[in-house]
Amino acid sequence: MSEVFRRLLKDYPFNEWLEAADGCDVCGARYQVRVVGVDETGVFGSLEWRITHSPGCPGSFDEETGEEVSSQSGEDVVGWEFTPEPFTFMGRQYYPLKSRANVGPCLECGRLVVGVPLILFIDGGEKGELDFCWKCARKLGITRLIKR
Repeated sequence: MSEVFRRLLKDYPFNEWLEAADGCDVCGARYQVRVVGVDETGVFGSLEWRITHSPGCPGSFDEETGEEVSSQSGEDVVGWEFTPEPFTFMGRQYYPLKSRANVGPCLECGRLVVGVPLILFIDGGEKGELDFCWKCARKLGITRLIKR
């Protein structure tokens, strides 16, 4: 991504399915997300998500019944706010998130992360956080830094 990410939830297509930044770690299926509600500020709202696993994927079994379900779906809260000042990390400039709902963006690719992003807290979170999907974290070399 060449420009600094500053999109708000209101800037994403409404009621249109998009590929999320993450998916199933086992079979590689991707989450899809659809923004279905945005508050008056354009910052927070709600979305629907869905995923279709490959046959036999261990991630496709219902935790309560133990039965295989190839497709899973749900709803969640989505949204984020940026800090007013940019932050330079690994030679790149980002606007940290000062708050985030359950689903938020990857600050590198801009796609929404349904599962768990890699979160780097700035000054223990006092100056915000940098959130990345795992694909971007690997591409940028962040995961190599963490393993040291």
